[in-house]
Amino acid sequence: MKTQIHLVKWGNSKVVEIPSKAIKQLNLADDQELTFTIKDGSIVLTPVKKQPTNIHDLFADWEDDGKREQKLDWGKAKGHELPW
Repeated sequence: MKTQIHLVKWGNSKVVEIPSKAIKQLNLADDQELTFTIKDGSIVLTPVKKQPTNIHDLFADWEDDGKREQKLDWGKAKGHELPW
């Protein structure tokens, strides 16, 4: 994708508008953090991928596929696992 955009004054800073097509293609979210770097005379914006900090964040978008009809048998405990 190649398009021409404009640099606009916003307070004491300058901003550019990223086309919605690019936002969708990169799967960016509102308030997405980006890393700003300058490489070979070009501006490079890279999305920051946050690592989950807990089990709830890790499985926040998980959807059950419904393929399990019963509990899974993991076998006998072999270490210091807690009994269920």
